[in-house]
Amino acid sequence: MNSTSVKMAFEVLYFKPFECGSPPAVGPAKFQQGPFIFMRENILFSIAGVVLGFFIGFFIANSSMNQPPTPSAASDSARSRDETRLPPGHPDISGTGGGNPASTNATAQQAMDEADRNPQNFEAQFRAAVVFFELAAYDKARLYLDRSLALRPEDAAALTGMGQTKYRLGDYAGAATFFEKALTQRPNDPELRTNLGDAYFQQTPPNYDRAIAEYRKALNTDPNHEPALAALADALFRKGDKTAAREVVDKLAAVNPSNNALKTLRSMLNGQ
Repeated sequence: MNSTSVKMAFEVLYFKPFECGSPPAVGPAKFQQGPFIFMRENILFSIAGVVLGFFIGFFIANSSMNQPPTPSAASDSARSRDETRLPPGHPDISGTGGGNPASTNATAQQAMDEADRNPQNFEAQFRAAVVFFELAAYDKARLYLDRSLALRPEDAAALTGMGQTKYRLGDYAGAATFFEKALTQRPNDPELRTNLGDAYFQQTPPNYDRAIAEYRKALNTDPNHEPALAALADALFRKGDKTAAREVVDKLAAVNPSNNALKTLRSMLNGQ
C-alpha cells in the first residue's frame, strides 16, 4: 500500500463512527453529564473520530499491513474454536447468554488464533486488539493491547488504542495517561489532543480547566478543527462562561454552518 492509499484509508476510517454502536461511546458512564456529550461524540467523532480512525489508520500506516479483516471477509474461512482449549491467559469469549458478538464472531476467533500462535508478534497482538475494540469487547481489547505494549512500550498506535479502550471502560484518568504518552510522539495531532481533553472532561469531578486547555492546544494546531471547537464550547458552557462559549459556537458556525452540533449548543446557550 503506497503512502497515498494509506492516507486515503486513514481519512476514510476517520469518517467512520468511533465504535460499534454509538460513538465514542459509550462506556457506560460516558453520557451521564448531559445530553450534549452524546450529541457531540455521536456527531463529531463521526466527522473526525477521536480515535477508531486513528487507532486502525495509524496501525495501517506503521505496520505496512492491510486493514484487519472485516467480519464478513473472514466469516467463511475462520474455523470454530473450542473454548475449553483456550491457552492460559486467553480472554473468555463466551459472553453472557450468547449476547456477546465476540463469542461467535469468526474474525475475532481468527485474530485470537493468530495472536496466540505468535505471542512475540506485535502486529498479531495489535490486530486482535483492534478486532475486539470494533466489537466493543473492551476488556478483551485491553488484554491484547497489554501484550502489544509489552512488546513495544512506546508504540504510538498501541498507546492511543489503550487510551481509547480505557476511555470506553470509564477509566478516564487511565485514558488520559495513555493519551499523554502518545502525544509525546504526536504532539501536533489535534484528534489525539481532543481525546485528551475529553478524558479530562469526563473525570469525576470534571476537570474543565484542563479539558479547555487541551482543546485550545488542538485549535492552535488546527483552528478550524470542528470536534475541538464543539468540545471547547461545551466545556466553557459547563464551566459557566457563556460569553466565551457563544464566541466559540459562532466560530464553529463560521467554519461549518451545517455542523450538526450547532443546534444543540445553541439550545444549551439559550436555556432551552
